[in-house]
Order: sequence, then C-alpha cells, then structure tokens
Amino acid sequence: MKKLLRRLVLLGAIAGAIYAVRTYLREEASATQSIQMVFHDGSTRSLASNTAEGREFADIARKIVEIGL
Repeated sequence: MKKLLRRLVLLGAIAGAIYAVRTYLREEASATQSIQMVFHDGSTRSLASNTAEGREFADIARKIVEIGL
C-alpha cells in the first residue's frame, strides 16, 4: 500500500512539473499580446499582457472563453 502511495505522489509531482513548464512556456509565447477593455461610456484602455494587470485580465478573459460566455 505504501509503495502504491509513493508512486502516486511521484506521478503527481511529475504531472505538476510538466503542467508548470507548459504554462510557463505558453505565457512566454503570449507575452506580446495586448488586452483592450471597452467601458460602457465608450472609453477604452489597452494593457500589454506581459504586465501584472494584463496577465490578470488575460487569465479572466481566457476563463470566460473556456466557459463559453
């Protein structure tokens, strides 16, 4: 039982490391994108996705697209 648990923990660690590397590489590739927000009054604001604010809004937008809204 302990041997199985150790293997599961090791497999989880490997999967986590692969996911972290994949996410890091995906963010590096999308670092040149920009986010444009349009407000109700018609004003706009653009953010580069390689800034902290831009990454936050890009993550939110990505989740909305995944949900399908």
